[in-house]
Amino acid sequence: MSFLTTRTVSLVFAACIVAAIIHFSMPAEAAKIVVLKSAEVDVYNKALEGFKSTVRESAILEYDMEGDIQKGKKFLTRLKSGPRPDLILAIGIWALQVVVEEIQDIPVVFTMVLNPITVIGQETRNITGASMNIPIEQQLTLLKKVTPQARKIGVIYDPSQTGFLVRQAERIARDHGLRLIAKAIASPKDSFAALDAMQDEIDVLWILPDLTVLTPESVQYMLLFSFRHKIPVLGLSENQARMGALLGLSFESGWDIGSQAAELANGILSGRSAELIPFTTARKTRLTVNLKTAGKLGVQIPKEILDRAAVVIR
Repeated sequence: MSFLTTRTVSLVFAACIVAAIIHFSMPAEAAKIVVLKSAEVDVYNKALEGFKSTVRESAILEYDMEGDIQKGKKFLTRLKSGPRPDLILAIGIWALQVVVEEIQDIPVVFTMVLNPITVIGQETRNITGASMNIPIEQQLTLLKKVTPQARKIGVIYDPSQTGFLVRQAERIARDHGLRLIAKAIASPKDSFAALDAMQDEIDVLWILPDLTVLTPESVQYMLLFSFRHKIPVLGLSENQARMGALLGLSFESGWDIGSQAAELANGILSGRSAELIPFTTARKTRLTVNLKTAGKLGVQIPKEILDRAAVVIR
């Protein structure tokens, strides 16, 4: 009896050892969420922190493309040949471009992307996300409060980049009693002539997040145009305000954009279809006011705008 007991114990002990060997030699469980990051950029890292702080508990596998589109494609090719994750988080426009090309049957959430429609197209399919775009309503409301006499807002845009924004803005502007004077361009060098053509037609100038327009030379010319003709400019960053724009309005933090993406991801992980979840815009914004520019242009900034501003340049 004692022999059988000893033998039984030995068999159990051996089985435990084998189980332990098998456990530690098996590959780790497939990640439920795969994170594809465009590059090692601080604001992308902040977005990932915000995402992790808000997304419901999941195993997360991170991969850095290091700014290399081909590297991202190779990673996704390997990913498709293995266990399927529940969701992919694409951080930055390069990661989104790769995912759009390579992934059709896994839900995707993007974050830290401007003008995502230019990458995704009108058919969202399996993709939703948190864009860096500032709501148009908020920008036009700000312009109206700062320059209440203004009625005609000038914009220069590339239809392939921000045509969808201009169409939205035209509808919203009408509701505010404003009119959009929009000049389409096809290349950066066209922006100078387009700006000169509207000098007698506009009351304020609004800079859109348009890569064709946003060359250093074009932005500098816009700011010189502003001072020369005393036309206020609404820029899209603190840096543009420091360069001379009257106002600069941008998203507040990468962390919050990442947190917004996590809220969308939680919906998908709870069973909602990605294609039925609308993209979001930045819900927290950062306003910069340049009082030096205001003095040169003869613009009086309302106290409520100054109180709201994160940065006031005096």
